[in-house]
Amino acid sequence: MKWNRALALGALLATAGHASFAQQEESKDLGEVVVTASRFETPIEKSGKVIYQITAADIQKMPGRNVADLLNTLPGINIDGAYGTPGTNLDYNIRGGRNKHTLILIDGLPINDASSIANDYDLRLLNANEIESIEVLKGGASTLYGTNAAAGVISIKLKKATSEDPKVTLSQDVGSFQTANTNADVQGKAGKLSYLAGASFSISEGISAAEDNDPTIEFDKDGFYRYTGRTKLGYDFSEAFSLQGLLSYEKLKSDYDDGAFADADNEFDIRQVTFGLSPQWKYRGGKLSLKTNFNRIRREFISAFPSTAKGKSFQADLSNDYALNDKVKTIVGVQYQSYKFQNGDEEPNQSNVDPYVNVMADIVGGLTLNAGVRLNINSEYGSNFVYMVNPSYLIPISEDAKLKLFGSYSTAFIAPSLYQLFAEFYGNPDLEAESTESLEFGLSIYLSDKLTLNAEYFDRTEENAIDFVSQFDDQGNYIGGGYDNVAGEREIDGFELDLTWNVLEQFRLTGHFADYNFGNPDQFFRIPSQKYGVSGQYTFANTQVGLNYSYFGDREAAIFSDPYQVTLEGYNMVDLIISHELFDGDLVFTGAVYNLLDEDFVGVYGFSTRPANFTIGVTAKF
Repeated sequence: MKWNRALALGALLATAGHASFAQQEESKDLGEVVVTASRFETPIEKSGKVIYQITAADIQKMPGRNVADLLNTLPGINIDGAYGTPGTNLDYNIRGGRNKHTLILIDGLPINDASSIANDYDLRLLNANEIESIEVLKGGASTLYGTNAAAGVISIKLKKATSEDPKVTLSQDVGSFQTANTNADVQGKAGKLSYLAGASFSISEGISAAEDNDPTIEFDKDGFYRYTGRTKLGYDFSEAFSLQGLLSYEKLKSDYDDGAFADADNEFDIRQVTFGLSPQWKYRGGKLSLKTNFNRIRREFISAFPSTAKGKSFQADLSNDYALNDKVKTIVGVQYQSYKFQNGDEEPNQSNVDPYVNVMADIVGGLTLNAGVRLNINSEYGSNFVYMVNPSYLIPISEDAKLKLFGSYSTAFIAPSLYQLFAEFYGNPDLEAESTESLEFGLSIYLSDKLTLNAEYFDRTEENAIDFVSQFDDQGNYIGGGYDNVAGEREIDGFELDLTWNVLEQFRLTGHFADYNFGNPDQFFRIPSQKYGVSGQYTFANTQVGLNYSYFGDREAAIFSDPYQVTLEGYNMVDLIISHELFDGDLVFTGAVYNLLDEDFVGVYGFSTRPANFTIGVTAKF
């Protein structure tokens, strides 16, 4: 397997290298810049990865969408549970990976939740209106970002002050199922001080979490309530030295049911406090940055089986970015992470200390190389070396056309979460750490700013994969289970294709297709083997109309009864979205109908999905 991967990557580079020397003329920059693929601000055509972006303007024009809904619109990404009630548990699936394989960054730092099963950030806590942008990187990135970035990275940048004068933004949307979202923020600058303060409230009360398949009983409607507050302050002590601070609070309360087709009067309550400080010193040719974040979270489940889990985490990333010249950039840093988990009387903890180096170099004739190494020193699992090499070749075809060939090979280390190790009833302190190897290669075609086409193949192998293993008695009744390492390797490979075409100045068309081959489908429950779709946006005057279609393929699902496994049929999703701007965008009216064709489908076995529903909204800036 390793030799096949090496040969495939070598063939790609040899072909690209031959082509790159055939024509080395300069061509126009596309203007789009990404950060997540290399941690440097990089023109999209020089990035060795395919990056998808969602901007604040995109979010504003999709009323009522939560973060999971937004991510589900992107190619090859599946957020399982997104189409249920707002309180439904979410599984993040990028290229067959799960929550523990997908790292979520908030303003450049992982905000891990030590109280959760996968030590992952809970996207249900975040209001979409607080977000400035989202970048999604598919493929291994543990060298850049540390443990858990094995299948992809979701990098979320929160809003910060951009206006010299004080500016207030108010937004309100209402919709089906007694759903409403209210958001307000104020931002500005006063001399060397910049500030942003925001608050939001979300509510939904009109749908049952569990699917009601009993005609004699009407299930209760399960409510969802979220309160958030966030403050960002920045101070420029000089042109060289600045300090940023963040303080946020999130509270989420949601009703939940007993399980598949089982109504109940249960409730969970999540409260999270986050505090961060980030000083930065710029000097000639580089900058020295320290990002720190402290996070404390409490989860309480109120039911016939009550429980409380608490988690604390501290993140610190000290990095030095330095440009050796106009062609070579380097990052040298060390990341520290510590976690503490309390479930019952025990308070286990774990930490990582990761020194790392990353280099990005424009070598010759359109060749760019991004490469790095990291030593993950885990308090429980010792030292683990991971690395990544990610070359790309940009080949000018004509004045307005470019071809990019790229490939990457990376490894990753994933330590078991404290929950998987020590949770009451389910934990297993004898778990081994997971490791992965990922190969990908592909091409991108850029035709000026009119058309972008990306096509790529990937292959990932997981070793010592951790999963929840259920146990049944001789009569087939579920009697319990716990976390264990899966025997053998877990493999997935696939092909992904996406297209963005500005057909006319007023009309934009996008399309995407992803097809995955699971080595053993039983190891990839609830992940579709195919996803494809097409979207069109037409703009006239100050109005934009968009029609989006997506197809999510068949999925296998585990259930706690004989036959223990079912196949969930694929489903189609059609959304209609309209927005209208006034006063140069300071006043925006939006409206949307989601699941326009009222598709009746199963998202999570035994749980409800939203039928056709609408949302209308307004955003005003003063």
